[in-house]
Amino acid sequence: MNTDELFCKKVIDFFGEMNKIPRGSGNEKGVSDYLVGFAKERGLEVFQDEALNVLIRKEATPGYESKQGVIIQGHMDMVCEKNQGVEHDFLKDPIDLIFEGDYIRANGTTLGADDGVAVAMALAILDSDTIPHPALEVLITTDEEVGMFGARAFDTDLLRGKLLLNIDSEVEGVFTAGCAGGARAEVTIPLNLKKPSFKTGYKLIVEGLKGGHSGVDINKERANANQILARSLKHIGAYTEIEVGGLWGGSKDNAIPRDSFAYIFCDDKTGLDKALYALNGELGAEYSATDPKIKVRAEEGADCAEVFEKESLERVLGAILLIPCGIVNMSGSIKGLPETSNNIGSMRTEGSEFKLVCALRSAVESRKEYLKTLIACGAELAGGKAEFRGDYPAWEYKESSYIRPLVCGVYERLYNKKAVVDIIHAGLECGLLGGKKPDLDMISMGPDILDIHSPDERLSISSTERTFRLVCEILKEVE
Repeated sequence: MNTDELFCKKVIDFFGEMNKIPRGSGNEKGVSDYLVGFAKERGLEVFQDEALNVLIRKEATPGYESKQGVIIQGHMDMVCEKNQGVEHDFLKDPIDLIFEGDYIRANGTTLGADDGVAVAMALAILDSDTIPHPALEVLITTDEEVGMFGARAFDTDLLRGKLLLNIDSEVEGVFTAGCAGGARAEVTIPLNLKKPSFKTGYKLIVEGLKGGHSGVDINKERANANQILARSLKHIGAYTEIEVGGLWGGSKDNAIPRDSFAYIFCDDKTGLDKALYALNGELGAEYSATDPKIKVRAEEGADCAEVFEKESLERVLGAILLIPCGIVNMSGSIKGLPETSNNIGSMRTEGSEFKLVCALRSAVESRKEYLKTLIACGAELAGGKAEFRGDYPAWEYKESSYIRPLVCGVYERLYNKKAVVDIIHAGLECGLLGGKKPDLDMISMGPDILDIHSPDERLSISSTERTFRLVCEILKEVE
């Protein structure tokens, strides 16, 4: 793809520069400093706070001084996921971009278009001397993917504008005007351990799942590798005796886990093979439409010296299988919209403790609190405890808005397509920012990005071009 032919060449270029800098959540110092340096090189006013959030201001272009100021907002961090067997250190390695027709993808890892494309668009506008705009503020936050901690820490009194364009949505032409609230749950279960009684160890592996975003994709009924692993262990236990030396799966609470594994000991290879054959038949039939490549297999070799006592194993498996996972409630007022959900995103065994991390979401505050109660009860029944953090509010839809009809009208005139206004189940920073600064008039948009939070993530180049044109035209038409 010859990006020189694109109207948004600078957007693609800046996206490439962003992806040279490791920027997983919690590792944003390098990219935050890059943004500060970018602003200073161009003589722009810039603020970097203790949370490494960056706010850049640019004066209105001639003729636009009297128009309302606009805030362009996104986040600099990305979800770091990679395929099995891919050698990539997210703390130091750049993202290897691959151009395939209309799409950009990464080489076996997440791409980081969520939300590097927002940063790239903002930088392209700030860098331009020809794009007309009113007084402009660009707010790029940190740690969005792990609890919106950057937006939580940001002092919204620094913002002068009242109109906010959040560029953190993934479907072109669909404009978000509300979203669910959520929180992070951490469940810890103490373990009693012993030496294994059986001689032969195996690594039991769940693989081939599609995964995805725990908000955007939660209603697609995709398999959760952590629950599939717990189910597999229960299934095998009905065929033959096993001992379990630990369970691990997923790495991010807000990504549906694609693979997981457990170390098991079993001296009945025939029984183990029969159990896996039957299990794979069941799973293949159940998930033929959503996860057609799902597979559970065992390879010889277990890297552990101790196993769970039977009662500890039953408590752990019970927690994984009984804590709600997936859709809990659908919206009663908006057809097809998930209202409440939970994703068991990661699990791990650490010495004599087993830990689960969940991302829970709801558009209804009381149901979010009830879901917390269910998770806490599941943890307590398993002899453990649940702790909750990173609570963020829902972004409630407002009937009265200046920015929403403006954006929709510009889109429809540019592309002769009907704009869609939506409320989504995923969390957006608009909820936190609006909660602290209620007079913000906000809308979220973005280009087509497929399979975010997974190594299959792809960014449409043509959609990026159209979305960038849209943002520039909005800036031109703000009164």
